[in-house]
Amino acid sequence: MISKKNFFTISVMMITVFFLFMVTGGAKIVLSNYGTNEYYPSGLTVKDTSLTSDVSAQNGMLYLGDSKEVYDRLEEWCVYNKRSLFEIPHGFAYGESGVDFSMLVIDGATLLEEDIPYILSCEKEGITILFATVPSCDFLKAHTEIAELMGIRTIQNEATTLVGMRLYEGFLLGGEAVYEAGEDTPSYYEDLNLRVPWFILESASKVYMSGYLNKAYKDADASYTPPIIWRYNTKNTYVYVVNNDFMEELSALGIYTAVESSRDEISVYPIINSQNMVLYNFPTITNENSTEMMELYSRDTINFIETLVWPSMTAASSANKLIPSFMISSKLDYSNNLSPSEEVLSYLMELVRENHGEAGLSLKGYSDVDGSKKLETDLDAFRSELSEYNFYSCYIGDLSVEDALEDLAENKEEDVNLLISDYSAKENLIRAKDDVIAISPTTDSQYYSYKKDFTLKSVETALGYSLFGQEMDNLIYPKTEENHLQNFAEDYSGTLHTLYEDYEAFDATSVTEAGNRIRTYLNLQYESELSVEKDKLTIKTNIIGEEQYFIVKTAGKQIQSMSEGQFYELEDGVYLITTTAAETVIDIGEKTNSWWSYFR
Repeated sequence: MISKKNFFTISVMMITVFFLFMVTGGAKIVLSNYGTNEYYPSGLTVKDTSLTSDVSAQNGMLYLGDSKEVYDRLEEWCVYNKRSLFEIPHGFAYGESGVDFSMLVIDGATLLEEDIPYILSCEKEGITILFATVPSCDFLKAHTEIAELMGIRTIQNEATTLVGMRLYEGFLLGGEAVYEAGEDTPSYYEDLNLRVPWFILESASKVYMSGYLNKAYKDADASYTPPIIWRYNTKNTYVYVVNNDFMEELSALGIYTAVESSRDEISVYPIINSQNMVLYNFPTITNENSTEMMELYSRDTINFIETLVWPSMTAASSANKLIPSFMISSKLDYSNNLSPSEEVLSYLMELVRENHGEAGLSLKGYSDVDGSKKLETDLDAFRSELSEYNFYSCYIGDLSVEDALEDLAENKEEDVNLLISDYSAKENLIRAKDDVIAISPTTDSQYYSYKKDFTLKSVETALGYSLFGQEMDNLIYPKTEENHLQNFAEDYSGTLHTLYEDYEAFDATSVTEAGNRIRTYLNLQYESELSVEKDKLTIKTNIIGEEQYFIVKTAGKQIQSMSEGQFYELEDGVYLITTTAAETVIDIGEKTNSWWSYFR
């Protein structure tokens, strides 16, 4: 039997515990401050960054060829790296341009006989040459001087079908990769071009990527397999060759950067350093299509989002150390008359804040609706709960930047300064219009493929940047079984892990943070100088106070210390540098194998 004293004590304890739960729960809601955006952007702005017509800059790039795809990607790379680009016509005479340039990029597929004297003159002058595509085998047979320049000893086969490709360590960030077709490999993995000419190279060639004809060749020496990317050392210069279609798409960005940084013993270049996870039209706050949701998941749409989809997405972001950015919508189908729920919005925004996420707007939805009208409907639904929330980002789908800005202006959303478009293999990753940045994803869906993996390696190499964008509409309006949550979540989480596990050293950011880092990157002007002894690297920039990020390659040597900021070794001889100073001095020395260095 419980005494009155004990009963009183137990009652007080229960009331106290209940009170504490109520207070902490209420404090959590109050302190979460979900009605404001914690990712307030800095005052940095960037003006129009279209390529200048000034071709007087040093270290410019020359382009010879007719491929618009190759030219566009080279132009994009030049914009990011603030390099001049000069397109020369066929039959151009060496020395006519008077331009100081460091590399000649050739579209080999459209090479003409009249171009050969110019190319050979560039080689004699020690200018780096890159064949973005290979000439036809007939052209190489007829003009052996070009084949010799490329390091081709013989043409083994004019068209060979590969089983797979091997990317060797040390060229692109992310290490070695094998892209192999097989019985257990899903068909959608195998999206690389596996039909290429087979060349036998000279011994002075260094192969960065090769193909193989069957699994027996998988571990064979690169000299016995069809080369895909290689470098040939001529008497006067380096000649790089890409024996595939990589230079027509985003992968070109990383290859240009890898070529540039492989020419020198110690090299340095700036990056963005930002990894992003963005969910389009999620969460939604209207109980639509609930009949189908009840049939599939035994719960209505809102309950499905709160109890099943949300935990799946946040688990994926947490496991891959990414910060989720949510481009929210009041509803998906704007043709229905269902009303959005303010209570659901309040709860979901609390979850956004708890996960250190960020909410953005959306101009594109599941139904065909005018962007301005959609945004007006969304803002009406958000107004009471999010009247103080500053939206800095917006998903625009396939809208043009101009149309998107017009829709935002009509709805008085002047704070938006970052637009996120749909994935495009041809569109520039980063565009700038006055003080607004437009970015495209580096991957387009939850499905892994070899091309996505290779493209991500290339973009990470060039920019230290990625954006994994994902449409969420089909979870609420599923078209196939692949859109059912269990299948979707398995594909999505697996793809995130496979693609991003090699880049955890780069920072996970919200998209607004990414926009600020992109602005810093685009505004950055820098100079680097290596001491005569090659033991000190000095980096001077025009930015003070904002974090700047650089990749430094030391060709097997190691960074021992730096005057400002910090460094982290990404791979053997490859370092991520972070600094806020206008001048940073980096001490470089030989690698040591002492036990102290090993455990340091």
